[in-house]
Amino acid sequence: MSNQKTTIYNAGSMFTEAQWNTRKLEGEALRKLFPDFEVLNPVDFDTNQAVRPTNLDIFEKDYEGLSKSKYVIIEIDGWDSGTHMEYGLMFEQALHNSNKYLFCVMSDFRVPQGLLKGEIPGFGINEMISGSFFYPPLNQGEVPQLIVCSSHAKAREAIKAIEDGQTQDYCQRFDKKFLYTRDDMYHGFEKNDDRKKA
Repeated sequence: MSNQKTTIYNAGSMFTEAQWNTRKLEGEALRKLFPDFEVLNPVDFDTNQAVRPTNLDIFEKDYEGLSKSKYVIIEIDGWDSGTHMEYGLMFEQALHNSNKYLFCVMSDFRVPQGLLKGEIPGFGINEMISGSFFYPPLNQGEVPQLIVCSSHAKAREAIKAIEDGQTQDYCQRFDKKFLYTRDDMYHGFEKNDDRKKA
């Protein structure tokens, strides 16, 4: 029997004071909820504390941590290209490892509000990313490997449910990806041309 700890990786932008503090708080919450797990939080890595780490130092440390992790929480609706690369790398790894789970956090409060008719949305996510949420190989069974959560707290709850075997109605409780398949999440225009009759 292996004594290796289960590992969680927390991926997200951390360049501003607000982002840095948020990542720190998320790390604390993960360690409190999962005291026996190894929590890898890049904001705590030496490469992000050193004066001048090399690009290769940063990549190697992050990639090593991502690759060893069973659970990866990703701030997917931010604009950090590094976080998006981490998602792409882990997406591919999950396709070849059924014991790897990705939790994409989309916490923008405007998303579940829907859109005003005729308004241009003030938020967005690249279709290459949002399309990947629905890729069938990662959406199999009662607990899919790719879950879209409304908050970091919800992602933590979703991981705890897997660990505790509390997976009944799992998708209904934790995975909100199908919210984005509604037409009014993308635009508020009528599909036909008989809009307003004079």
